[in-house]
Amino acid sequence: MLVLVLENGLGNNNKQLGRVGELMVCFELEKLGYHTSLVEAEGYDIIVNILNKPIRLQVKSSGTIDKTSAKGKKPRYNFSTCVGKAKRKLTKEDTDIVALASTDKKAILFRPVEEITGSTTKVAESNFKDNAITRLSFERCLGYMALPSKEDRL
Repeated sequence: MLVLVLENGLGNNNKQLGRVGELMVCFELEKLGYHTSLVEAEGYDIIVNILNKPIRLQVKSSGTIDKTSAKGKKPRYNFSTCVGKAKRKLTKEDTDIVALASTDKKAILFRPVEEITGSTTKVAESNFKDNAITRLSFERCLGYMALPSKEDRL
């Protein structure tokens, strides 16, 4: 519901699209029981506190599908996974986890920053069709960082 309200009048404004993605990530993580804080920082947008350890999340949003992708002609999303005015690749110094938010599918795919290899990350549309992808990919990132998921701590 939140995303539907925010998307009205969104147009092609990248700043608004980014803000919708950030709010969507906070909303979905809060639903899963994680406490989030939006921040204004170079390299990350959200802090999630897990066992008193701040986890930095950089949100990248896309609301449209590239239907003419070169790889097998399968529809995909293109996420600009760089930071700063110089548009440099994200690194561990910037953030811990990258949240790839599909605002039209209302789904999020989380990846450890170490898996982001370039300034653009291409993700097949089919990756966002699993209703559990948000939870599963976030828990996978926590496991990668040797942190327990919410369910493991209960």
